Amino acid sequence: MANKFVGVDLGSHHVKVVVVSAGLRGVQVTDAFSEPVSQVPSDDPEVDPLGAVLAVALGALKQRRLLSHPVGLVLPPGLCSYRLLSFPFSDERRIAQAVGFEAEGQFPVPVEELFYGHLVVPGSGQGGRALVAAARRDRVQPISDIFKRADVELKVVTSGAAAMAQVAARPAPTPASPELAERGLEPITLIIDMGHASTQLVAMGPKGPRAIRAVRRGGRHITAALAKAYKLSDLDAEAGKHRDAFLPHHGLESMDDEQLDAGRIVAKAIDPIIREIGHTRMWLRATYKLEVTKVMLAGGGAALQGLVPYLEEQTGVDVQRFMPSATVVKGTQGRDWANYAGALGAAFGAARRPLLQLHDASAVSGEGSWIQERMSSLVAIGVAVMAFGALDTIAQVKALEAEQVAYEDELAAATLETFGEELGPSKIEAKLASVEGQDMVSLVPEKGALEVLAMIVESATPSDLGAAPPPGTIDPATGQPVTPGGLMPGMTGTDPSTGAPLMPTATPLVDDGQPGTTADGEEKKVGPIELERGIVMADELSFSSVEIRERKVELKIDANFSATQDRLNYKLKQHGCLANISNGKVRGATRKNFEMTMDNNCYYATADEDAEASGEGAKG
Repeated sequence: MANKFVGVDLGSHHVKVVVVSAGLRGVQVTDAFSEPVSQVPSDDPEVDPLGAVLAVALGALKQRRLLSHPVGLVLPPGLCSYRLLSFPFSDERRIAQAVGFEAEGQFPVPVEELFYGHLVVPGSGQGGRALVAAARRDRVQPISDIFKRADVELKVVTSGAAAMAQVAARPAPTPASPELAERGLEPITLIIDMGHASTQLVAMGPKGPRAIRAVRRGGRHITAALAKAYKLSDLDAEAGKHRDAFLPHHGLESMDDEQLDAGRIVAKAIDPIIREIGHTRMWLRATYKLEVTKVMLAGGGAALQGLVPYLEEQTGVDVQRFMPSATVVKGTQGRDWANYAGALGAAFGAARRPLLQLHDASAVSGEGSWIQERMSSLVAIGVAVMAFGALDTIAQVKALEAEQVAYEDELAAATLETFGEELGPSKIEAKLASVEGQDMVSLVPEKGALEVLAMIVESATPSDLGAAPPPGTIDPATGQPVTPGGLMPGMTGTDPSTGAPLMPTATPLVDDGQPGTTADGEEKKVGPIELERGIVMADELSFSSVEIRERKVELKIDANFSATQDRLNYKLKQHGCLANISNGKVRGATRKNFEMTMDNNCYYATADEDAEASGEGAKG
């Protein structure tokens, strides 16, 4: 007889529920539905958003008469953290015994204060790895107690990323392409679960998940950007996002200025997620030799219009919506499961066995009691073995004590540098609690110094780079005219247009807008160069100094012409986060030296948005 199992995903705006029937013939989906969660004002401290979500979840189970069935629960993504631990051995039993000790110090609180679970993943060489997911016990225990008080059998508590990975269609175990094989890279699929408050990134291999990252950026940042741009309330902006928001891409037809502005607002809000996807790909490639060759989208954010083609343009890989494995769960064909991926995985985990189960670390802390229970048998083994074991235990205890002292010293130094005083763990928790709820994402750099430098280099790149030089061009190194084939007089070669041999020429110098001197030795006059062309090869622009600070950028430049500065200024203004660009005084007779300064609003989103709100007041 088949039994029913229920998967519940606690989302910010919708509670997703999937019901499966499990028997000898496998697991079959029988129902899937979602219930909306009434939005409460985010600035009301007396209202717990999670309480409203739990009320909706239990109400939906009661209405559908599902309270009596075993439940697999997916925690809100904001509660879960992930670590990938490495071990010098690959035996799963030894890893299970050591993972608790190795996880100590990897999370902001002691392991005893966590619900955590692990999954053994392939390692490198003879070593192994464990993918650990954890959530604070004081956040998970109340959720578990609420379900138990409602007489719900909470069989599985897991994370959304692990639940998705359990039922996702896995990449076929085919050999890597010659290009990837040459670089020693293994192809994988990246599942991107874009939720309201955070985004989860799961690296999927043929045998299951290999790594998981959580990014504190999601759909709420798009909502906030729309609310600010159009002066809407949060509720109206959220409704407008689901109804009208889109990402511009090459497949769209021509749009008017208003539509383009709307698309840019959404693109700018999602840009940090795009960068995190790029960082994740680099991290996987450099650290674990994994190359993302395909992307699957899940979560409510997957419904954003234009997201699939936009991601394909940004990442250069194939992007599609989440697909469950038909061999794992039957009855999934012909339906979009992107928004139900977590609930589907939780239901399957409750019916069979969860890929990763979060358990209370304090409840299993007594696993070593078997030593005392079997002490008589151990004594029979021999005094010598016991002696060596005791010595080894003492050495391990001493090592742990020394490690604890080192951690305490490191913590004291770090808190002294950060807060101006040495703080213990309890005081640090109080400090962190005082800023809980603030948007810490706004303090994360939008663009780092390397990205700002890339913008400057892009603006300073000659627009005619690689173009054939016009007749009469002077080689600055020799002072001689360049022939049509790009050769100096006296050199051999062929004319690319006719194939005829090139002979030494005496091309007269003409006023063609290129640097050099006339036949009389006077400085050659240069014709006007359009401002829109920006820097050209004739400028021979070079930087003697580039200083990029948090709020300011200073450049020291030399070039052939004074007008070079105006054209570079024009190009730099096209980068919105570089503002108030000021030209400096030009010095020098032949080579012109000048300095340029500008405001650097590229680091922080707040500065960038304030600059846009005040208008583009860049000085020439």
